[in-house]
Amino acid sequence: MEPMEAKKASPSKINRLKKNYLFRQVYNQGKSLATPRTVLLFRKNEENVNRLGITVSKKVGKSVVRHRVKRLYSEAFRSLQEQINYKGFDFVIIARKKASHLTYHEASEDLQKLLKRGKFIS
Repeated sequence: MEPMEAKKASPSKINRLKKNYLFRQVYNQGKSLATPRTVLLFRKNEENVNRLGITVSKKVGKSVVRHRVKRLYSEAFRSLQEQINYKGFDFVIIARKKASHLTYHEASEDLQKLLKRGKFIS
């Protein structure tokens, strides 16, 4: 029997921010950009990978709506991540109240607009 190989991370895998203290570092030390539906906070990290955290408050809607919004932002970021010119940043996406009826196209458009404004993509 051959030894099991370690699974290779797919190129489209998103590295996540999971710990509260990492979110707080981005909130306190990061810079922000915003649209009416989306706020993007970013901060340089000590690693050579980009990490993403998504925050959707109860003001946006009930849990089904919040999870849907999270999935939309996550997928939109995943599709744009290959275009990001810089490595080593922590990104936090905050959904505003208007994001409750968000479509994938709108989420992708908002993120692309914010990443361009922050000069992460050209």
